[in-house]
Amino acid sequence: MTESLWDVSAADLRARTASASPTPGGGSVAAVTAAFGCALVLMALEITARRDPSVGDAITAGRSLLDRLGRAADRDVELFEDYLRARRLPRSTDEERARRQEAVRAASVAATEGPLTAAGDAVEALEWAFAVLPAVAGTVVSDVRAGADLLLGSALATLRGAEANVAQLGDEAAALTARLDAVRRAAVAAHARIDRTPEGSR
Repeated sequence: MTESLWDVSAADLRARTASASPTPGGGSVAAVTAAFGCALVLMALEITARRDPSVGDAITAGRSLLDRLGRAADRDVELFEDYLRARRLPRSTDEERARRQEAVRAASVAATEGPLTAAGDAVEALEWAFAVLPAVAGTVVSDVRAGADLLLGSALATLRGAEANVAQLGDEAAALTARLDAVRRAAVAAHARIDRTPEGSR
């Protein structure tokens, strides 16, 4: 991939996603969604900072998360394209078939590890959103909650793609499935903590 998803217009990204092209797919769209969820929380903090500069460290942490979540969008496209290249390797001889099988296995593992990392970053962003929620100015608390909703949806959607990749694996499948389940539980639990936080709990 030579062009970042962040360099195209929103309309172009929407059109590409709705086309017959396999990329951008669920993982990259989920990563874009996570980045916007994180951005909503940052917006709430930036507004709060006008009268409460003590949230500066939280803003710095959020911008680091935003960068990581944003990079995951392009990384997902790269990983899927690597997988497609492995699938297209020749398989006319036993040696070629063995080489192709190993390449597909390695690409499938990488295409599972990538979404796992991205979903883990979304969980970290949810935990950050929970931590900053009490400090946010009352009028933009809803943006923090909306951002958290997007982060949860992103984490769950990202794991869907990882599950599809695990289905292609053999011995590594059990360990990766356990990690997927753990990240899913962590995402749901982190979001639930935000949901349980009452308004005006500062």
